[in-house]
Amino acid sequence: MNHELAVIGNDEAAFETLCLAAASGKRTVAFLPVTRHSSWLVGQALRRLVSNLLVDRTPRRSRMFQKSATPRLLQTLVARSIAAEILDRIDVLKSAGVDVVLGEAHFCAQHASGGGKALQCGADTFHVDNIVIGTGVRRTAMHRPVGLVPFHRPESLFLGQALPTSVCIVGGGNFGAGLAALTSLFGVATRHVAREDRDSVMLELAAAAGVQIGHHPADVGLPNLGSQFADMHSDVVDCRRVVGFTDHLNLSAINVEPDENGQLWCASHFETWCAGVFGVGEVVGFSPDSSLHASVQAERVMNRILRSTRRPHMLDAFIRSSMPV
Repeated sequence: MNHELAVIGNDEAAFETLCLAAASGKRTVAFLPVTRHSSWLVGQALRRLVSNLLVDRTPRRSRMFQKSATPRLLQTLVARSIAAEILDRIDVLKSAGVDVVLGEAHFCAQHASGGGKALQCGADTFHVDNIVIGTGVRRTAMHRPVGLVPFHRPESLFLGQALPTSVCIVGGGNFGAGLAALTSLFGVATRHVAREDRDSVMLELAAAAGVQIGHHPADVGLPNLGSQFADMHSDVVDCRRVVGFTDHLNLSAINVEPDENGQLWCASHFETWCAGVFGVGEVVGFSPDSSLHASVQAERVMNRILRSTRRPHMLDAFIRSSMPV
């Protein structure tokens, strides 16, 4: 199976790149993971879920939610919301002419002819000229010194038999705010320590869901995050540390080595050490332009890919048809 461009992952920058690639006329394939979802996509799914729950929020329904709330129920609702988010985006991609493959793709040995690369997904092998990695990151707890009460990982909220009575969620952007809003809607006394962002819709939803939001630990009644939590009665869920989803990509096949957090080292145009392989979005660990918006990153990548390719102009066909035979 031959394509000019492949995009791996479901980060925001991955979808932006796919839209630009489709508009450019490139034969493009998208590899969307089934389980390793980017922090951005989960944040989008949480926003969808919390919005729907807030619309139906009546005293009777709220009591029903809180009475039946379990970690398993939360996990089921989030999984369904993620599936709905992916299905909507698949419809958009397919209507734009992008081939969509659900599965985990990884690199094989480089394709011998033409300098292309080979990707394998299941039993199928895809030969591609350019590859964009937009697998994103997952949130995990910060490492704590010995002797301090450890922070809980975000996944801890979906484990066990019962939800905690109170929880404090630290950081995480839209992902953390969405997690805080969801737990609050299900009867957990929730506090959230977040960066100040007056334009954040997710923080507004969290506030509407009853979350106590502060921009410093002291704002929500927490001691300094470096101190012991012996007097704390809340579970502290830490969403600040991010780890890239790159372990499964077999990057050694193309001589690319991620950093200690599984993220990619990229040049200013987001190309990795391997020519024709790019990193975009949260999976980029180092780049002078890594803070640029996802749409800008996608545009720079496509400009890099297309710069040696003459793009057809809309007047070309008219000029050819007007020339005398």
